[in-house]
Amino acid sequence: MAQTGAFLGSDEDEKTLSAPTMTRSRGQLGSAYAPGAFFTFEGGLGACISIPDLSTSVDDAPISAPTKAQIILRLQEIWQTWFSRAYSVGSTTRLIDPEQCLDEALLKGASVVPLAGDRISFLSPLRMGYAPAPLTFVCNRCRLFRRFDSAHDLSQNFQGMRKTKCTAPEAKGPCQWRQVDVVFVHWSGEWMPVTPGRWEWNSRTGAARLHGEECTVCGGKSFKLNTDSPRIGKWHFYCANPTCGHKGSDEWRQNDPFTTSVFRDRPGMDKRVGERRMEPISYRASSAYYAQADQFVLFPESEHQLLTLLEPHRQLELADFIGIQFRFTSGELTSEEMKHSLQVVGKVSEWETYENLSKMRDLAKGMDDADALALVDGELKKLVTRWTTSDPPLVRPRVELPPAITAQMALRSEYTSRFDPFVLAVEHEALNRGKLSAPPDGGRARFVRFNHLDNDLAPKDLPVKAAQEAETTRLMKKLGFADLGLIREFDLCRFTHGYTRVSATPILEKRGQNVPVRLRLFDSLRNSKRPVYVVTQANEAVYVRLDPEAVYAWLQVVGVGDLPDWNLDSAVKLGGRLLEVAQPFGRYFSLLKEGDAATYRYVYTLLHTYAHVLMKNIAELSGLDLGSMGEYIFPLDLAFVVYRNGTTMDLGNLSALWRNENHRFLARLLESSTHRCNSGRLCDTAGGACPDCIMIPETSCIAQNQLLSRAVLKGGPPPREDATHRGQRIRGFLEVVNEDDKL
Repeated sequence: MAQTGAFLGSDEDEKTLSAPTMTRSRGQLGSAYAPGAFFTFEGGLGACISIPDLSTSVDDAPISAPTKAQIILRLQEIWQTWFSRAYSVGSTTRLIDPEQCLDEALLKGASVVPLAGDRISFLSPLRMGYAPAPLTFVCNRCRLFRRFDSAHDLSQNFQGMRKTKCTAPEAKGPCQWRQVDVVFVHWSGEWMPVTPGRWEWNSRTGAARLHGEECTVCGGKSFKLNTDSPRIGKWHFYCANPTCGHKGSDEWRQNDPFTTSVFRDRPGMDKRVGERRMEPISYRASSAYYAQADQFVLFPESEHQLLTLLEPHRQLELADFIGIQFRFTSGELTSEEMKHSLQVVGKVSEWETYENLSKMRDLAKGMDDADALALVDGELKKLVTRWTTSDPPLVRPRVELPPAITAQMALRSEYTSRFDPFVLAVEHEALNRGKLSAPPDGGRARFVRFNHLDNDLAPKDLPVKAAQEAETTRLMKKLGFADLGLIREFDLCRFTHGYTRVSATPILEKRGQNVPVRLRLFDSLRNSKRPVYVVTQANEAVYVRLDPEAVYAWLQVVGVGDLPDWNLDSAVKLGGRLLEVAQPFGRYFSLLKEGDAATYRYVYTLLHTYAHVLMKNIAELSGLDLGSMGEYIFPLDLAFVVYRNGTTMDLGNLSALWRNENHRFLARLLESSTHRCNSGRLCDTAGGACPDCIMIPETSCIAQNQLLSRAVLKGGPPPREDATHRGQRIRGFLEVVNEDDKL
């Protein structure tokens, strides 16, 4: 089968032990240069493919056991979600084999069996192996074609190849060779170097074979490659025998050996030949390789108990967390309930204090001393309030989740982790405890609010500092911000676990029908484990939380049909009401279609659009490239984070940006030019988002540039997902926040 090992040779030791390694940044090696990626070194000379570094020693990622557990949880969800989505394209009349959807190492029949932790190596991407590929060459003058099976085969025949006499009429010396920069790729994850033959199923031997490696007229095994056409699909081989020159076909085709082996000669497979066709593309094309990665907020060591809430068997604890977090509580706890909770957390002395106060209360009551009774009752109430409102609470209040949220928990499989509102609520609380509400670390605050500056960010002159903070507060109100500041170290974990080809998502539309895209794992290491490349970072980030009252007022003005009842005096937070009406986007946005104006999608679109506008503003004022930034969105908390995404030394670009630009940085977000698109009317009528305005590189965007529209900020035609207001104009968030002012 023509996959990674086919061109490197069949001898495993030969292909790995002598493979050189390259040096790149950890971020690059863990993504663009992960195993299976095609690349060229500086100067563009010589195409290569990345392979795992198979040295005896491995570069273990410096991560804790809880972080490994969180990665494993994410992987299990990713693999199951990918398979379910890809497998769903099949039908009773068009069967899909499970191996067309997912790497066979993760399958047992039609069931996903995730790898356990002892079968995974968590590696820091410090070294990556590589080998020359594709090993196909053509003479620039006479078009003679040569292909080699391995790097060893090439080295053994290289001198003879260099001395091959060129047969072109104008040539006077040896052939002038160049590496063929075209490969065949397939959504099964396989690739092939160009070759005159074509993979077909051999019923007699019960295996796929490369048919047509000999000329059908003269039997010659030497071919020439005509690359004159600017269209790769029109290139063709013909016999190199000067007395023959037979050309097999005007069309350049290749079949995927993997899919050919899956289809075999089963009935009806002759009608699905298009699903076997590989695509000829340049190895430089992005569709030749898509690294599959995910990321999450790293939990502080002190908050690892939050991590356990995300485990599949902890649904009841997760429900309690959501109830407490968004205030779905009712009824007073009994003495026995409080006593049990305190004993569980080892706070027996707290309960003894309660019992002593209770005895004093009984004594005051027996003595009919109203003043003493009121005093003791007040102390008891303070004590219980401290227990239930501490962070985390010593005594958890009684939780009563609405049926709508219980139903939402059953729909979690329709979300991927990065969009699961339950996961994001837990991650935001971890961020809150570890950074936003944490005490200073070594004299410097972990989170600095821009309207309450610390000594490091503030001007030295106290009157100037006070004036700057006052102006920041004013601008924050005009922008609808409830909270805004600098996170000095935004802890994030990014891991790469496999790759795909042709498409980055589980389903691809080809020739009018959907086909499954196969997610491949990286090849095994010498210890037989599968590598997962992990990069952790702690770079500066800007945290923004919107004013819930302003967001709700805007939703009312827009006119979303499922807007829940809420006001600032409500016992339940707005995030809790949003969770009641949350709508899943579907696995890989499969459910993101035009429909009624929905509260949750409008909130996500607002946060996502605001994050992109902030990133563009940072890029213009700080010198950071858009591709060097990332975003994280917490929809239930109406918050988002824009962070510097890099593994090199953090030079403090974001803190320097605030020191130098502060008010200009915020005021620019209110200017109409910031929300304008250079494509003008075309972009406005097509959803209010394009690469000319708020779209950013997909490597930086958490949601593949979906759920974006400038209209949610400045007003205009509704987002493409909103069918309710089609043909109308919606008012923007900034318009509503500043309706009594002129921006």
